[in-house]
Amino acid sequence: MNASLSDLQKKFQDRLLKGETAIDAHLTDGGPFMKAYDHAYKARLVEILTEEFEGLHTLLGDEQFFSTLSEYVDAFPSTEKSARWLGRHLPGWLKSSERWGQQPVVASMAAFEWMIGLAFDAPDAKLIGVAEIGKVPPEAWPMLTFTFHPALNTVELDFDVSAFYQAAKAEEDPDGPPVAYEQPVTWAAWRDPEAMIVTYRPLDLDEAMALKAAREGQTFDGICEIVADHTDADEAAVRAAGLLRIWVESGWVIGLDAEGMSW
Repeated sequence: MNASLSDLQKKFQDRLLKGETAIDAHLTDGGPFMKAYDHAYKARLVEILTEEFEGLHTLLGDEQFFSTLSEYVDAFPSTEKSARWLGRHLPGWLKSSERWGQQPVVASMAAFEWMIGLAFDAPDAKLIGVAEIGKVPPEAWPMLTFTFHPALNTVELDFDVSAFYQAAKAEEDPDGPPVAYEQPVTWAAWRDPEAMIVTYRPLDLDEAMALKAAREGQTFDGICEIVADHTDADEAAVRAAGLLRIWVESGWVIGLDAEGMSW
């Protein structure tokens, strides 16, 4: 049976990615050793995920971790040219899976680690400083909007997994299991502009809501209204301005704008 090289490559790929058997007809004796390729390909994908989710590995232990990732790779095969994005569906899959859906600590750990990975890999961008904030004219402040650094990522967690994650990364025994929150808490992760390492911290409720609104294009005036729902109305503008200063000094903000105005 004749076939072009590109056709054979496509059939071989379909065997690895989809389990299709069209390639078998082109192999001697049906390709009795093809299963070695099947195993090696999947094993490599699991190995890649292992490098990304060290905290999850420690949390679940070897047997449960590898069996879970094997199931995940079956559910979400790699579709991108870069395997970097292989784990993007893992937190959501864990949260909704029959096996782990009733244990939200597992999804929290995966979501936390995915957020950190995104912050680490994000492209760089030129930051603005406090001096640029000082140049904004008073009349522009109500309409001011912000552009954020691509390394800034947030996630809402049901468990505080940070200490457990740090111990796992350091190859140390965690002091105990992750602690559940009474209410979900938003965490932010970003790449420190000076040290060039990923930093993370939990956000107070008003900061989390203000940051979400700002990233969605809300104006400073709108952000003040959000903050006012959680503090004294007379102090809302001061609190919002303080949050903005923290964001700028942390290296989160790369742009300012006010529609129809320039300075």
